[in-house]
Amino acid sequence: MRKTLLCLVAAVLSLPAVALAHVSVRPRESAAAAEERYTVRVPTEGAVRTIHVQLEIPAGVTVLEVLPVEGGTVDTVKAGDRITSITWKKEIPPKQSAEFVFRARNPAAGDIAWKAHQHFADGTAADWVGPAGDKRPASVTKLSMSASAGSAQPGSGEAATVAAWLKGYDAAFNAKDLEKLASFYDPDVTMYEGGGINHGWANYRDRHLGPELKAFENLEFGHTNTRVTILPGGQAAYATSEYFLKAKIGARDVDARGLETLLLLKGTDGRWKIRHSHTSSRPARRPAA
Repeated sequence: MRKTLLCLVAAVLSLPAVALAHVSVRPRESAAAAEERYTVRVPTEGAVRTIHVQLEIPAGVTVLEVLPVEGGTVDTVKAGDRITSITWKKEIPPKQSAEFVFRARNPAAGDIAWKAHQHFADGTAADWVGPAGDKRPASVTKLSMSASAGSAQPGSGEAATVAAWLKGYDAAFNAKDLEKLASFYDPDVTMYEGGGINHGWANYRDRHLGPELKAFENLEFGHTNTRVTILPGGQAAYATSEYFLKAKIGARDVDARGLETLLLLKGTDGRWKIRHSHTSSRPARRPAA
Protein backbone atom coordinates (compact mmCIF):
# COMPACT_ATOMS: atom_id res chain seq x y z
CA MET A 1 0.00 0.00 0.00
CA ARG A 2 2.79 2.39 0.97
CA LYS A 3 4.63 1.59 -2.26
CA THR A 4 1.46 2.34 -4.27
CA LEU A 5 1.00 5.71 -2.56
CA LEU A 6 4.61 6.66 -3.18
CA CYS A 7 4.21 5.80 -6.86
CA LEU A 8 1.08 7.95 -7.10
CA VAL A 9 2.82 10.91 -5.44
CA ALA A 10 5.80 10.53 -7.75
CA ALA A 11 3.50 10.45 -10.79
CA VAL A 12 1.76 13.66 -9.74
CA LEU A 13 5.02 15.46 -9.05
CA SER A 14 6.36 14.45 -12.45
CA LEU A 15 3.47 16.09 -14.35
CA PRO A 16 4.42 19.23 -16.31
CA ALA A 17 3.52 22.38 -14.36
CA VAL A 18 1.59 23.78 -17.30
CA ALA A 19 -0.81 20.81 -17.17
CA LEU A 20 -1.76 21.67 -13.63
CA ALA A 21 -2.62 25.30 -14.28
CA HIS A 22 -4.34 25.62 -17.62
CA VAL A 23 -6.56 28.41 -18.90
CA SER A 24 -9.97 27.86 -17.29
CA VAL A 25 -13.46 29.32 -17.67
CA ARG A 26 -15.76 29.46 -14.64
CA PRO A 27 -18.33 28.50 -13.57
CA ARG A 28 -17.96 24.86 -14.56
CA GLU A 29 -21.73 24.33 -14.24
CA SER A 30 -24.59 26.50 -15.43
CA ALA A 31 -28.12 26.37 -16.83
CA ALA A 32 -29.13 25.80 -20.44
CA ALA A 33 -30.42 29.00 -22.11
CA ALA A 34 -29.50 31.07 -19.02
CA GLU A 35 -27.52 34.30 -18.89
CA GLU A 36 -24.22 33.71 -17.10
CA ARG A 37 -21.23 35.74 -15.92
CA TYR A 38 -18.06 33.93 -16.98
CA THR A 39 -14.55 34.42 -15.64
CA VAL A 40 -11.51 33.39 -17.70
CA ARG A 41 -8.49 32.65 -15.51
CA VAL A 42 -5.10 32.78 -17.25
CA PRO A 43 -1.98 31.69 -15.31
CA THR A 44 1.61 32.03 -16.50
CA GLU A 45 3.37 28.92 -15.22
CA GLY A 46 6.57 29.10 -17.24
CA ALA A 47 9.41 31.61 -17.26
CA VAL A 48 8.05 33.69 -20.18
CA ARG A 49 5.26 36.22 -19.62
CA THR A 50 1.86 35.90 -21.26
CA ILE A 51 1.02 38.81 -23.58
CA HIS A 52 -2.49 37.93 -24.75
CA VAL A 53 -5.12 35.19 -24.74
CA GLN A 54 -7.82 34.50 -27.32
CA LEU A 55 -11.06 32.71 -26.43
CA GLU A 56 -13.17 31.13 -29.15
CA ILE A 57 -16.92 31.59 -28.56
CA PRO A 58 -18.67 28.29 -29.38
CA ALA A 59 -21.72 28.15 -31.63
CA GLY A 60 -24.89 28.72 -29.64
CA VAL A 61 -23.23 31.03 -27.11
CA THR A 62 -24.20 34.70 -27.36
CA VAL A 63 -21.83 37.19 -25.76
CA LEU A 64 -23.81 40.01 -24.14
CA GLU A 65 -21.02 42.08 -22.57
CA VAL A 66 -17.23 42.01 -22.24
CA LEU A 67 -16.03 43.82 -19.15
CA PRO A 68 -13.06 46.20 -19.47
CA VAL A 69 -9.63 45.03 -18.33
CA GLU A 70 -7.51 47.00 -15.88
CA GLY A 71 -4.08 47.44 -17.38
CA GLY A 72 -5.05 45.81 -20.66
CA THR A 73 -7.27 45.95 -23.73
CA VAL A 74 -10.02 43.83 -25.28
CA ASP A 75 -10.64 43.04 -28.97
CA THR A 76 -13.55 41.08 -30.40
CA VAL A 77 -14.20 39.40 -33.75
CA LYS A 78 -17.75 39.21 -35.08
CA ALA A 79 -19.66 37.25 -37.70
CA GLY A 80 -22.57 39.54 -38.41
CA ASP A 81 -23.79 40.72 -34.99
CA ARG A 82 -22.44 37.72 -33.11
CA ILE A 83 -19.08 37.78 -31.29
CA THR A 84 -17.06 34.71 -32.31
CA SER A 85 -13.85 35.37 -30.36
CA ILE A 86 -12.50 37.63 -27.63
CA THR A 87 -8.83 38.59 -27.24
CA TRP A 88 -7.56 40.06 -23.99
CA LYS A 89 -4.18 41.78 -24.28
CA LYS A 90 -2.39 42.08 -20.94
CA GLU A 91 1.06 41.15 -19.72
CA ILE A 92 0.93 38.41 -17.08
CA PRO A 93 4.35 37.84 -15.46
CA PRO A 94 5.63 34.34 -14.64
CA LYS A 95 4.01 32.70 -11.58
CA GLN A 96 1.11 35.15 -11.72
CA SER A 97 -2.38 34.99 -13.18
CA ALA A 98 -5.09 37.33 -14.46
CA GLU A 99 -8.86 37.05 -14.74
CA PHE A 100 -11.10 38.37 -17.50
CA VAL A 101 -14.89 38.59 -17.33
CA PHE A 102 -17.71 38.50 -19.84
CA ARG A 103 -21.47 37.86 -19.78
CA ALA A 104 -23.12 35.45 -22.19
CA ARG A 105 -26.33 33.58 -22.89
CA ASN A 106 -25.90 29.81 -22.91
CA PRO A 107 -27.14 27.54 -25.69
CA ALA A 108 -30.42 25.66 -25.17
CA ALA A 109 -28.68 22.29 -24.84
CA GLY A 110 -25.27 20.63 -24.71
CA ASP A 111 -22.11 21.42 -22.75
CA ILE A 112 -19.80 24.32 -23.68
CA ALA A 113 -16.18 23.61 -24.63
CA TRP A 114 -14.15 26.82 -24.38
CA LYS A 115 -11.12 26.72 -26.72
CA ALA A 116 -8.41 29.19 -25.71
CA HIS A 117 -5.06 30.22 -27.20
CA GLN A 118 -2.43 31.63 -24.83
CA HIS A 119 0.40 33.63 -26.43
CA PHE A 120 3.77 34.39 -24.85
CA ALA A 121 6.36 37.15 -25.24
CA ASP A 122 8.84 34.85 -27.03
CA GLY A 123 6.38 34.15 -29.86
CA THR A 124 5.26 30.72 -28.65
CA ALA A 125 1.69 29.76 -27.84
CA ALA A 126 -0.26 27.16 -25.86
CA ASP A 127 -3.54 26.02 -27.41
CA TRP A 128 -6.01 24.83 -24.79
CA VAL A 129 -8.34 23.04 -27.21
CA GLY A 130 -8.10 19.32 -26.46
CA PRO A 131 -10.62 16.90 -24.91
CA ALA A 132 -10.68 16.00 -21.21
CA GLY A 133 -7.49 14.16 -20.26
CA ASP A 134 -5.47 15.84 -23.01
CA LYS A 135 -2.20 17.62 -22.18
CA ARG A 136 -3.91 20.92 -22.99
CA PRO A 137 -7.67 20.42 -22.52
CA ALA A 138 -10.32 22.98 -23.31
CA SER A 139 -12.23 24.19 -20.26
CA VAL A 140 -15.80 22.86 -20.17
CA THR A 141 -19.00 24.27 -18.66
CA LYS A 142 -21.65 21.60 -18.13
CA LEU A 143 -25.21 22.75 -18.72
CA SER A 144 -28.22 21.46 -16.81
CA MET A 145 -31.80 21.76 -18.01
CA SER A 146 -32.95 22.09 -14.39
CA ALA A 147 -30.29 24.43 -13.04
CA SER A 148 -32.40 27.59 -13.10
CA ALA A 149 -35.32 28.50 -10.90
CA GLY A 150 -37.23 29.74 -13.92
CA SER A 151 -37.44 26.25 -15.43
CA ALA A 152 -38.93 24.89 -12.20
CA GLN A 153 -41.33 27.80 -11.79
CA PRO A 154 -42.37 29.14 -15.19
CA GLY A 155 -44.11 32.47 -15.12
CA SER A 156 -42.81 33.45 -11.68
CA GLY A 157 -41.26 36.83 -12.39
CA GLU A 158 -40.13 37.58 -8.83
CA ALA A 159 -38.69 34.08 -8.41
CA ALA A 160 -36.67 34.56 -11.60
CA THR A 161 -35.45 37.91 -10.26
CA VAL A 162 -34.26 36.25 -7.04
CA ALA A 163 -32.55 33.46 -9.01
CA ALA A 164 -30.67 36.04 -11.09
CA TRP A 165 -29.77 37.93 -7.90
CA LEU A 166 -28.26 34.74 -6.48
CA LYS A 167 -26.13 34.39 -9.63
CA GLY A 168 -24.70 37.78 -8.70
CA TYR A 169 -23.82 36.33 -5.31
CA ASP A 170 -21.84 33.53 -7.00
CA ALA A 171 -19.91 36.09 -9.06
CA ALA A 172 -19.07 38.18 -5.97
CA PHE A 173 -17.96 35.04 -4.10
CA ASN A 174 -15.65 33.95 -6.91
CA ALA A 175 -14.23 37.49 -7.05
CA LYS A 176 -13.66 37.36 -3.25
CA ASP A 177 -15.43 40.73 -3.07
CA LEU A 178 -16.46 41.09 0.59
CA GLU A 179 -17.87 44.56 0.02
CA LYS A 180 -20.17 43.25 -2.70
CA LEU A 181 -21.08 40.16 -0.66
CA ALA A 182 -22.17 42.40 2.21
CA SER A 183 -24.99 43.72 0.02
CA PHE A 184 -26.57 40.25 -0.07
CA TYR A 185 -26.83 39.80 3.71
CA ASP A 186 -29.14 41.18 6.38
CA PRO A 187 -26.96 42.68 9.17
CA ASP A 188 -28.57 40.22 11.62
CA VAL A 189 -28.19 37.14 9.42
CA THR A 190 -27.71 33.75 11.11
CA MET A 191 -25.38 31.26 9.43
CA TYR A 192 -25.51 27.52 10.12
CA GLU A 193 -22.55 25.99 8.31
CA GLY A 194 -20.35 22.98 8.93
CA GLY A 195 -21.74 22.45 12.42
CA GLY A 196 -20.92 26.03 13.41
CA ILE A 197 -23.08 29.10 13.91
CA ASN A 198 -22.38 32.75 13.17
CA HIS A 199 -24.71 35.51 14.38
CA GLY A 200 -24.66 38.67 12.26
CA TRP A 201 -22.87 39.62 9.05
CA ALA A 202 -19.89 41.21 10.80
CA ASN A 203 -19.27 38.07 12.84
CA TYR A 204 -19.60 35.82 9.79
CA ARG A 205 -17.36 38.10 7.70
CA ASP A 206 -14.58 38.46 10.28
CA ARG A 207 -14.58 34.98 11.82
CA HIS A 208 -15.48 32.77 8.90
CA LEU A 209 -16.01 34.03 5.37
CA GLY A 210 -13.24 36.66 5.20
CA PRO A 211 -10.38 34.40 6.39
CA GLU A 212 -11.72 31.55 4.25
CA LEU A 213 -11.79 33.60 1.05
CA LYS A 214 -8.33 34.97 1.75
CA ALA A 215 -6.96 31.43 2.03
CA PHE A 216 -8.61 30.10 -1.13
CA GLU A 217 -6.62 29.83 -4.35
CA ASN A 218 -8.02 28.79 -7.77
CA LEU A 219 -11.52 29.28 -6.38
CA GLU A 220 -14.55 27.90 -8.24
CA PHE A 221 -17.96 28.28 -6.60
CA GLY A 222 -21.52 28.21 -7.78
CA HIS A 223 -25.11 27.00 -7.30
CA THR A 224 -27.17 24.60 -9.39
CA ASN A 225 -30.72 23.22 -9.25
CA THR A 226 -31.93 26.40 -7.58
CA ARG A 227 -35.62 26.61 -6.67
CA VAL A 228 -37.08 29.87 -5.37
CA THR A 229 -40.44 30.05 -3.59
CA ILE A 230 -41.99 33.45 -2.94
CA LEU A 231 -44.07 33.32 0.23
CA PRO A 232 -47.56 34.92 0.57
CA GLY A 233 -47.31 38.69 0.71
CA GLY A 234 -44.23 38.79 -1.52
CA GLN A 235 -41.91 40.11 1.20
CA ALA A 236 -40.24 36.80 2.07
CA ALA A 237 -38.95 33.82 0.12
CA TYR A 238 -36.88 30.72 0.52
CA ALA A 239 -34.43 29.21 -1.92
CA THR A 240 -33.04 25.68 -2.04
CA SER A 241 -30.07 24.68 -4.16
CA GLU A 242 -27.03 22.50 -4.55
CA TYR A 243 -23.64 24.17 -4.46
CA PHE A 244 -20.10 23.23 -5.43
CA LEU A 245 -16.80 24.61 -4.16
CA LYS A 246 -13.36 23.84 -5.52
CA ALA A 247 -10.21 25.55 -4.26
CA LYS A 248 -6.71 25.07 -2.98
CA ILE A 249 -5.64 25.98 0.56
CA GLY A 250 -1.90 25.69 0.84
CA ALA A 251 -1.07 22.13 -0.20
CA ARG A 252 -4.65 20.89 0.36
CA ASP A 253 -7.22 20.57 -2.41
CA VAL A 254 -10.84 21.34 -1.52
CA ASP A 255 -13.54 19.71 -3.66
CA ALA A 256 -16.93 19.81 -1.95
CA ARG A 257 -20.60 19.76 -2.81
CA GLY A 258 -23.56 20.36 -0.61
CA LEU A 259 -27.12 21.53 -0.07
CA GLU A 260 -28.23 25.01 0.92
CA THR A 261 -31.44 26.57 2.17
CA LEU A 262 -31.77 30.36 2.32
CA LEU A 263 -34.45 32.43 4.00
CA LEU A 264 -34.76 35.76 2.19
CA LEU A 265 -36.46 39.00 3.24
CA LYS A 266 -37.33 41.94 1.01
CA GLY A 267 -36.50 45.35 2.45
CA THR A 268 -38.53 48.55 2.11
CA ASP A 269 -36.12 49.52 -0.70
CA GLY A 270 -37.19 46.43 -2.66
CA ARG A 271 -33.85 44.65 -2.23
CA TRP A 272 -33.63 41.03 -1.13
CA LYS A 273 -31.36 40.06 1.77
CA ILE A 274 -30.28 36.70 3.20
CA ARG A 275 -31.69 36.47 6.73
CA HIS A 276 -30.78 32.86 7.44
CA SER A 277 -28.57 30.29 5.71
CA HIS A 278 -28.22 26.59 6.44
CA THR A 279 -25.74 24.45 4.48
CA SER A 280 -24.60 20.85 4.61
CA SER A 281 -21.59 19.65 2.65
CA ARG A 282 -19.72 16.53 1.70
CA PRO A 283 -16.50 15.85 -0.20
CA ALA A 284 -17.06 15.24 -3.91
CA ARG A 285 -17.18 11.57 -4.80
CA ARG A 286 -14.25 10.35 -6.87
CA PRO A 287 -14.36 7.44 -9.32
CA ALA A 288 -13.20 4.13 -7.88
CA ALA A 289 -9.66 3.18 -8.86
